[in-house]
Amino acid sequence: MSRTAPDPLLERVAREPHASALQARSASWTRVELLRAADGLAAALLAEGVGEGDRVAGLLDDDAPAVALIHATRRLGAVHVPLNRRAAPAELRYQLETAGAAIVLADAANIDVARAVAPAGVTVDRVEALLAAAPCGLPAVLRTEVDLGAPATIVFTSGTTGRPKGAVLTHDNHRASAHAWAGLLRPVPGHRWLACLPLFHVAGLAIVTRTTRWGAPLQLLDHYDAQAVSAALDDGVTHLSLVPSQLADLLDRRDGLAPPAHLAAVLLGGGPIPTELLVRARAAGYRVLTTYGMTETGSGIASGGADPATVADPTAGRALPGVKLRVVPDGAADGSGQILVCGEMVFSGYLDEPGATEAVLRDGWLHTGDVGTLDADGLLRIADRRGDLIVSGGENVYPAEVEAVLATHAAVREAAVFGVPHERWGSVPVAAVVTAEAVSDGELEAYCRERLASFKVPARFVRTAALPRNTMGKVQRHRLAELDATVAS
Repeated sequence: MSRTAPDPLLERVAREPHASALQARSASWTRVELLRAADGLAAALLAEGVGEGDRVAGLLDDDAPAVALIHATRRLGAVHVPLNRRAAPAELRYQLETAGAAIVLADAANIDVARAVAPAGVTVDRVEALLAAAPCGLPAVLRTEVDLGAPATIVFTSGTTGRPKGAVLTHDNHRASAHAWAGLLRPVPGHRWLACLPLFHVAGLAIVTRTTRWGAPLQLLDHYDAQAVSAALDDGVTHLSLVPSQLADLLDRRDGLAPPAHLAAVLLGGGPIPTELLVRARAAGYRVLTTYGMTETGSGIASGGADPATVADPTAGRALPGVKLRVVPDGAADGSGQILVCGEMVFSGYLDEPGATEAVLRDGWLHTGDVGTLDADGLLRIADRRGDLIVSGGENVYPAEVEAVLATHAAVREAAVFGVPHERWGSVPVAAVVTAEAVSDGELEAYCRERLASFKVPARFVRTAALPRNTMGKVQRHRLAELDATVAS
């Protein structure tokens, strides 16, 4: 039996139609203006033959049309497929083919790429043209109710360990994620969000969902710029989400300037978070909430920094309201094991990949592939990705731990640790390092031996000008071995 709920944008328009909804590069819209744009786009898509369940891909800058498309697909009962505009053409073509997109909408900046990568038979349209050509009368088929169990979005995973998979998120997944964060952040009138994470990523997409459901104005940046973010904070923004490198840039830009009193929270995630960065930001007066989540959970499902225990221990976090966590010990001395998640925000599965879905969704629990510990007080600590775990001579080596040690060396700008096969030990750690000044392998090895057990010390150090990263800045570990082989040859 299907469950339905009122369309969240329609609900907000009914309450206060002329309140601010969106401030973006190309447009600033009230709630009713956003609804009109979304409905006009939905009507234009309907005229193009798009209907219920059809997949509508968007290759768009982070601007007003991208937000209109999110709402338009919901009004049609169609499925939104946000495409990573930074991906290579072959990757985009693969995602379009995998998603089975009926149509691709692109803006002026991305239309040429969209036309080049669209599979045969897939329509490509300029989103600006569809918005301008919207019919005067709106079709009766536009939905006022949302089928919560229906697919809303197909978001492709970040591909840090291989080819991306299409994670299918339902309307209920998005609703539950927003509700969980509301339980922690307690939205009230006057809150205003800044989005500087891309809307093709689940973290950016989640901000649109939250602000719609909470009735908070959303300010969009089409690219990250520390000066623009700093100005937005001073102009009244109360919440924003950043990755660690962005927060470091922002602190450098503000150069010791305290945050404005109205800034309620900075959500920080997207990968390992250096403790030194957290200490620096909190010492400067920023309320930084660390986040742990993934595409498959529609955004974060645990957070640290909202209570004294997780402020005192920057490595710890707690499950958000409505989220259940378990850790299945794997025999390690520290009690660590795979992290399992249960909650209504957990995705419905990978598109057309039943085997991959069954591997991670079992008995109502998402097997995240991440390793951590969960104590009796509910404090979750992330050790590493299970796929990144290195087992050397029967001992577990967590790359994040070794990387954290290397990051404290004055000559090391950044480091990534990965495992390589070894005849005696099965596997040994190797470190790829980007250095800011000359330092020998012997110095780095000695530095690690002073701070790590011998089996955790990298067997060698690979020098590189930059670590291979995906478009969200995450290290692509499957490419580190290729880097090692290239250097070795």
